[in-house]
Amino acid sequence: MFWLGNRIPITSFLSTTLYLAAGELYIEELGSVLWTSGSATNGSTRSVAVLLNTGNFVVRDQINHSKVVWQSFDHPADALLPGAWLGLDVATGAHISLTLSKPPYHCTLVIDQSRKMGFVMSIDGHDHLGTFPDGMVTYEEGSLVRLNYPENPNDIQFMRLHMGQVSLLRWVNNATITGWQPLWSYPSSCKISAFYCGAFSACTSAGTCACIDGFRPSDPDEWRLGQFVSGCSRIIPSDCEDGISTDSFVLLDNVQGLPANPQDTREETSEDCQVACLNQCYCVAYSYDLSGCKIWYDVLLNLTFGNSAIHHAKISMRIAHGKRQQGRIQHVMLVIGPIVVGLLIMLVIFWVYKISSRQTKVDDFLAVYTYTQLKRATRNFSDKLGEGGFGSVFKGTVAGPTAVAVKKLKSFGHRDKQFRAEVQTLGLIQHTNLVRLFGFCSEGARRLLVYEYMPNGSLDSHLFSSGTSVLSWSLRRRIAIGIAKGLSYLHEECRDCIIHCDIKPENILLDAEFCPKIADFGMAKLLRRDMSTALTTLRGTIGYLAPEWVYGQPITHKADVYSFVVVLLELFSGRRATGNGNHQYFPLYAAAKVNEGDVLCLLDGRLRGEGNAKELDVACRVACWCIQDDEIHRPSMGQVVRMLEGAVDVELPPIPTSFQNIMDEGDSGTYSAEV
Repeated sequence: MFWLGNRIPITSFLSTTLYLAAGELYIEELGSVLWTSGSATNGSTRSVAVLLNTGNFVVRDQINHSKVVWQSFDHPADALLPGAWLGLDVATGAHISLTLSKPPYHCTLVIDQSRKMGFVMSIDGHDHLGTFPDGMVTYEEGSLVRLNYPENPNDIQFMRLHMGQVSLLRWVNNATITGWQPLWSYPSSCKISAFYCGAFSACTSAGTCACIDGFRPSDPDEWRLGQFVSGCSRIIPSDCEDGISTDSFVLLDNVQGLPANPQDTREETSEDCQVACLNQCYCVAYSYDLSGCKIWYDVLLNLTFGNSAIHHAKISMRIAHGKRQQGRIQHVMLVIGPIVVGLLIMLVIFWVYKISSRQTKVDDFLAVYTYTQLKRATRNFSDKLGEGGFGSVFKGTVAGPTAVAVKKLKSFGHRDKQFRAEVQTLGLIQHTNLVRLFGFCSEGARRLLVYEYMPNGSLDSHLFSSGTSVLSWSLRRRIAIGIAKGLSYLHEECRDCIIHCDIKPENILLDAEFCPKIADFGMAKLLRRDMSTALTTLRGTIGYLAPEWVYGQPITHKADVYSFVVVLLELFSGRRATGNGNHQYFPLYAAAKVNEGDVLCLLDGRLRGEGNAKELDVACRVACWCIQDDEIHRPSMGQVVRMLEGAVDVELPPIPTSFQNIMDEGDSGTYSAEV
């Protein structure tokens, strides 16, 4: 976050407005003003708000551009862009600092004027003195420290403050690694501050971070890049609801000092202390010694594993009952030799194999649930979200407040193949525009999948159902680009090319902010990078199938491109591609109208003409390129993203040959096709 207003409690971004009036910025939600910049000067109405190329959001005089009355660089949050500053602004008397607040923890970074290039990072009341390296920052006007621009103008860099670490990050995207990689960090070792290791992670005697028993890295990519502040997450969610739990505890007996923010309680025995923690679902650990009972809620931070000679504390860590034995194994693995570690890894693999029947492949980052856990999580499958040929989906809650959607498959046969395909596909990948798979259950004939919960349901319910709110043009365009980015990731960025094979509005889910996420990978096909095509049985939904499916030709990722564009046309028009009563195949009609230059007639009538004609024209041109008969002439999804975002020009495409033949045979005013 690069700009912080006043930690504004926004509940719905779709109902929130940022506007400028009389030289002052306002953030308003549903008619209530949540924040003002306080930048108005003598009620001037000549001000303008501008986002500069530096990333600085400024309010300045409309005539005299050098007169700035407010700017976001004066109010940083937990990040700093190149060209932004920290320190004492002599002109205003303001002390500009970085802040990160995650109650009950608080972290700040302020400039230390007594030391050259010095700063103070304060974490939950603990101060750490650091120094910026040469060339990273520049002193200006004697009191302000400015973050320098990168030497390579093509580099994307910024400074970020985490709980326990400040880093200069650079975006890396190459054949081996993608993500934000630290060019410099303080501290560079968790021995200075164990907050560096994040939640449920501990600093070892070697100065490296390691997840504690029963946990794994929350963001494996960040850990591989050398960033650990994202911490660790439970391998198996805690089994607790309304204070009723089957969880148990694992003793961490080599902890040096207590984790941050313990809560003292009145329990007088170790047994009572354990019960007090077990009866509260948000309690994650307890400790009992001569000073009494201490309990930790939500997270453990600032953990250090001491050497064998110095054990300052004994913490009992809460884990799911089914994970207790594995937690002990992980703890032993931390301290014994590599040969024994190899043997134990083999035992763990065998243990996972036994749990998941029918040789279902289990990815390291998926939780294995019992049927009893999911039955309890869904309150005996009482809140049904939807139903289809695959089975039913129910709303549930795991790990306290985490809402999930539990898909309960109907039967074996091809459904079991879909179950394994979905676990193997989603278990390997994560992306903003792909629905996240938390875990699964495979007990006997029962097959269940646990996903993140999407509050706004599927896209088709907003396009084709009466009584729902009308999606605005800008929101539809954002949804289209999000779907395209998700498919681009599947096709071009995963280790294997993943062909979804069933892209349609029913398989596009919307989260609370209407961010689209591709779902239902039961028909997905994995294609190795050394293979360009695949022969497979017909799969998908009539109306969204590319011609090569129908003609029995080899399939490539371009089959998804065709399906995507049918969804794109439905998204912008609010009309089904087929089955609309007169057997009209809408992409055919759209292709003709694009060729005639009449694209506004394709816009959803419920928008009452409120759409961007230029953006609609671009989207329709993209659509007509994507429905070309020969998949070679269709763009890749990466190219589609760039075209929809306006990064490249889109020429007027030809009408597909198959469509042209139908048009030549039929009435020029009506375009019909059976699929």
